[in-house]
Amino acid sequence: MKILKKTSRIIIGMVFTFSGIVKAIDPVGSQIKFTDYFNAFGLSSLGLIALTLAVILSALEFLVGVCLLFNVKPKLASFGALIFMIIFTPLTLYIAIADPVSDCGCFGDALIITNWQTFWKNIILIVLAVFLFIEIKKEKLVNNLKFDYSFIALSTIFIFWFQIFNIRHLPVIDFRPYSEGTFIPDKMKTPENAKKDSTITYLYYQKNGETKKFYIDDIPWQDTSWKWVKTETKIIEKGYVPPIHDFSMFSFDIYSKEQDGSINILNEVLADTSYSFLIISHDLVENRFTDYEAIKIIKKNSVKYKYQMYFLTSSTAQDIKLFNKLLNLNIKFYVTDGLTLQTIIRSNPGLVLLKQGKIIRKWHKNDFPTMEEVEEIIKK
Repeated sequence: MKILKKTSRIIIGMVFTFSGIVKAIDPVGSQIKFTDYFNAFGLSSLGLIALTLAVILSALEFLVGVCLLFNVKPKLASFGALIFMIIFTPLTLYIAIADPVSDCGCFGDALIITNWQTFWKNIILIVLAVFLFIEIKKEKLVNNLKFDYSFIALSTIFIFWFQIFNIRHLPVIDFRPYSEGTFIPDKMKTPENAKKDSTITYLYYQKNGETKKFYIDDIPWQDTSWKWVKTETKIIEKGYVPPIHDFSMFSFDIYSKEQDGSINILNEVLADTSYSFLIISHDLVENRFTDYEAIKIIKKNSVKYKYQMYFLTSSTAQDIKLFNKLLNLNIKFYVTDGLTLQTIIRSNPGLVLLKQGKIIRKWHKNDFPTMEEVEEIIKK
């Protein structure tokens, strides 16, 4: 029984610690996932506190996990783990059935699992959590309170500091498909033997005012009184999806009366043998651009060294024109999906240095480089 109890404590501790730390590496990613949930449940107004909730959830998971791993305040930690599982197990069952989001985000982008996999993972954990809580409650523990409180205090300071650091700069580990060193075209390919979508097709026919659904093999083709209404194809199981499958750069002429946006220049940019700067701002309204002077300097030097510079955003045409007039940057604007831009870089604005489809470096708005720093990177 002691071995089972220790094993349960370590397993739960490792899962909670891992879940908490990967969320802490990318709090903005957790914020996006929280926002997805809120939108799916019709609670979009709660998006304003999504980042705060993401930081708190990550911290609590991490603290419960490390306390269990190091056997610090085990009664309190096991109770915390049990409360987590009581709340999230039925929630993940609903998510698995209703499928409002593609994945739960419980391990961030470090480990993506399906909603059903998440539910069954939680079933195992709640069984272990109930067992651990009951067994630890029976024990008479002698704790070193000074050590325990110091451990909890230092762990709390660390996890909040770590999250703030990753918010104010780029995540210390980039789990997304746009990490530095990535050759983008490779991430856009689909292997020849890749698994394809598994689908089922229904055909709807009408007769005497009654509409019925038929499988494709059961069509009432012999009875001509049935009239076809529509055909519907549903995906039963998703096939292979390339890591990068939704990246595009549609041209936007701020001086044109017509909002063209029909020319996708992505392939041209990825094929450019010289260096290119991508300034990325998924939302120009949210972004105050306090560091736009740095962008002007980069713009000036990109002209000097004949590097291309592109401004990618998902904002509306009106916001783009207003922003360009305000800053007077005279930069080429391109429209890209907002979620893609947030996936490329966790900063608004952010800066990406690209060469022939390879991501050389990325910078948070708080770390925009001088041209001398860029030149040092290029020389390497």
